[in-house]
Amino acid sequence: MRRYISKTGAAWSSLGRDRASAVSSCTLVLLCLAPLLLLPAPSVCAGDGPTASSPFVTAARLVRPAVVNIRCTRSVTDEGVGTGPLQEMFRRFFPEEEGKGGKFEMPSTGSGFVIDPDGYIMTNYHVIAEAEAVFVRFSGEQREYAGELVGADPNTDLALLKIDAGGRALPALEFGDSDALEVGDWAIAVGNPFGTLESTLTVGVISAKGRGDLVIGGMTPRYQDFIQTDASINFGNSGGPLVDVRGRVMGVNTAINKEGRGIGFAVPSILVQGIYRQLRDHGKVVRGYLGIMTEDAPAESGQPADDVQVGGARILSVVPDGPGQAAGLQPGDIVTSFGGTQVSSRRQLQFLIAGARPGQPVPVTVRRAGADLDLQVTPVPWQDEASDRGIAAEPWLGLEVAALDGADPRVMRLRQTLGITATDGVIALEVREDSPAMAAGIRPGDVLVSINGREIPDMAAYGQVRDLLLHSTDPVTFLVRTGSAENYVSVLPRPVGVEN
Repeated sequence: MRRYISKTGAAWSSLGRDRASAVSSCTLVLLCLAPLLLLPAPSVCAGDGPTASSPFVTAARLVRPAVVNIRCTRSVTDEGVGTGPLQEMFRRFFPEEEGKGGKFEMPSTGSGFVIDPDGYIMTNYHVIAEAEAVFVRFSGEQREYAGELVGADPNTDLALLKIDAGGRALPALEFGDSDALEVGDWAIAVGNPFGTLESTLTVGVISAKGRGDLVIGGMTPRYQDFIQTDASINFGNSGGPLVDVRGRVMGVNTAINKEGRGIGFAVPSILVQGIYRQLRDHGKVVRGYLGIMTEDAPAESGQPADDVQVGGARILSVVPDGPGQAAGLQPGDIVTSFGGTQVSSRRQLQFLIAGARPGQPVPVTVRRAGADLDLQVTPVPWQDEASDRGIAAEPWLGLEVAALDGADPRVMRLRQTLGITATDGVIALEVREDSPAMAAGIRPGDVLVSINGREIPDMAAYGQVRDLLLHSTDPVTFLVRTGSAENYVSVLPRPVGVEN
């Protein structure tokens, strides 16, 4: 009996300890919850849902109505299709047209966004390149507006369209400051591709800034300073805006990295704004030009640690009779300052020169033989002056070309010698020794018919393709006519710097 009572007493003793512990735990929980109990209860407004607190909902409501679908039509000939699957498709469905230069319509789709209530729409150049007709449609609508090309800038892959909305009040987006973006900031990519993916919004972060050397649609824009983001840029989203959580445009979605999933690139808003104003006011972009070829300057060796030259752009060559030579710039000079801004790389110098006003003197500091030298340069307008004269200015891939109907005596001599009767196209005047073009087998007198599938009927077309591919390191495919025979040759560029 005692043994039983003893066990029973031990059980009650244990229960008493558990009750005391439980009371202590409850007291601690109540003390922790007390501040939360004093907070006001959240109010529920009509129409609010579980996602109403998301900042992306607010941005979506603001941005999506201003993002449009852009549909283009292009007529492609059998000759211009190339040798890939598109060529085979053409031959299968249009066998009677093979070799006759037959045409069929190749539609394409992309995105854009209203940047001015008057109907101005920003998009990518590659979205509307070579389009015969452009149509704009807002999300959720069937009506299409005819788009007028105000101006294009292949060198940044940007284009400006305008539509006549018939007095309709169009929603327009505002630019933000892309320079203020930091890696890790929220990024929202919005697009309006045609079909089932209409009005798409994806969310990510800013992954990096200042990306360059990208190939977009087989071409490389001359001026690259891309924002990198992991916000998915879906098919057809090119030309749409990259915005922040407040709905401000921080960039124009331009490309994805086909080798890495979830990596996209956008032209920063600071660059877009300048291009937009020039295209709107002038229909083209005017840039400064010095006539120098540069590369990133390596750190100087053999110098004390505190005196090592960091950054800058080293001049590789100077165009004869150009603004750079007139100012006294020489190969080997390292440009350390331009217009009062310290130069850290050749890409930065490229943008500084491009942004300089032609005809206005600019102070430049170069390091030559270990000493700093102050000079003054006067940029001229950057343009393909050679196109106006029918002669290309600087050899690309070692090629100097001219229009077949040009007045250059070398053209006449080659035409008479080789019996060339065609008048449309461009002809290789000279091919530099040990150049990529020479290695590929191109010789003086060869007529360049197309480049990467794009027909080259004149110097303007050649200059446009040249500018887009100038800094690409991917092989370039030429269709070359030698006499009456045509063949494709692949030219592998050699990266040697950039002409400014």
